[in-house]
Amino acid sequence: MMETKFMFSPKVYGLLYSICSLVALVVLVCGVMVSLISSGVLGVWVGMEVNFLGAVCFMSGVYVEESESVMKYFIVQVVGSCFLVLGLLMLVYGEFLLLVESFSMMGLAIKLGIFPFHFWVPGVMSSLSWFACFVVSVVQKVAPLWLLSNFCLGSGVVNVMELLGILTCLVGCVGGIGMLNYRALMGYSSLSHLGFLVILCLAEVSLFWSYLVVYGLLNLMLMTSLWSLSIYSYSDLLKEGDVSYYTELVWISFYFLSLAGIPPFSGIFLKVYFLVSCWSFAPLGCVLCLMGSAVSVYFYLGVVIDMVVYWGKSTCIMFGKDNSKYISLVGFVSVIVNIGIGYPLFLLCGT
Repeated sequence: MMETKFMFSPKVYGLLYSICSLVALVVLVCGVMVSLISSGVLGVWVGMEVNFLGAVCFMSGVYVEESESVMKYFIVQVVGSCFLVLGLLMLVYGEFLLLVESFSMMGLAIKLGIFPFHFWVPGVMSSLSWFACFVVSVVQKVAPLWLLSNFCLGSGVVNVMELLGILTCLVGCVGGIGMLNYRALMGYSSLSHLGFLVILCLAEVSLFWSYLVVYGLLNLMLMTSLWSLSIYSYSDLLKEGDVSYYTELVWISFYFLSLAGIPPFSGIFLKVYFLVSCWSFAPLGCVLCLMGSAVSVYFYLGVVIDMVVYWGKSTCIMFGKDNSKYISLVGFVSVIVNIGIGYPLFLLCGT
């Protein structure tokens, strides 16, 4: 895909971009903290808007395509915020109480990308940088999920949200099949995991934290590794590289196996934790989400196979040589994150 670059002086642009990114990151983190420590719903909303402002500034990048994705994201989030603040104001002033849950849940669904408002997630993430993708898929979920988990919902609304969570998971699992743009694929992956997170939020307050932390760690390490090798789609795997490049592809493939929930990788914790926590609350939802997750294994394994195939390019070069020097920082971190912390996470499931 052709990308059009903004024409600025490299030194001036680099300095301004670094300063703006740092300020935006501080605003982003402060917004999340304000939402988490606020005692009222309007305080949570204010924190979400501060967080959103920092996210938009942080996501704005070098290329025109990134700016287009940020504009789409901005429009979607503004619409979601309008519905959410209307619902919260009705709750605060005691007016139209029958519409409070509908408006609030619609606003959260739009902001999170819950079905049927999921369409913007892959489209926005497909043109963003990897760090911006991490912000959209993980950081921007923290405050809305916290609000959802603390919202007192009626049984009817809970059932509807549970159904929407299941459908979100299924859409994410099916939509990623055949996707060659890895950023869009990670968008569908985030939809798949969002379905699990929604049901965890409905089951009990704060259940989603452990899931979100592990998922966020896997996402952060994966996206950082892909960024370090400038891999954004299948076509980027076709470029020639040295032995260490092909070796790092194998280490990166561990993250995809982990997200697929294949033992003994750490990602299996996410499925086991979800099953243990939510079986008594929504047994049918657990079954449907896990069945959808089994479908998502197909596109995760597709990426793994693509990466491992290129491992064959380096085997003849590495044959008979000392392979220890090819275990890079990427490989060390991958082994620790995907395998090393797996057993402690299983112990956490049993507590």
